[in-house]
Amino acid sequence: MYLRLDHQSGEPIYRQIVEQVKYKVASGQIKAGEQLPSIREMAKDLKINPRTVVKAYEELQAAGLVVRRQGQGVFITESQTAMPARVRHKAIADLASRLLSEASRMGASGEEVQMILKEVWESMRKES
Repeated sequence: MYLRLDHQSGEPIYRQIVEQVKYKVASGQIKAGEQLPSIREMAKDLKINPRTVVKAYEELQAAGLVVRRQGQGVFITESQTAMPARVRHKAIADLASRLLSEASRMGASGEEVQMILKEVWESMRKES
């Protein structure tokens, strides 16, 4: 599973993992019942402490997005095929916040970001 971590963002690494897994579930990139990488595997791939992955998986479990099966691993719960509207809203708001933060660092105005988002959205709709 590909995750992109930003060590400069100020957002804790475990939260970045949680938000990206939520996004991947919401967007259908990860399906219900699908197994997530083992703690060691994800820690090795991301070059982070395994305890950070444990913390992320614990938060995902507390949110009801994953279930841990002893001796088998961590799996997306069956009920997560359709993300609840409030969770989807929060995931999108978090993504937008990161996007706006980066755009602001680049010196982009709100109007410029809105225009670019509209262009990208329309382009994606034409492709599908």
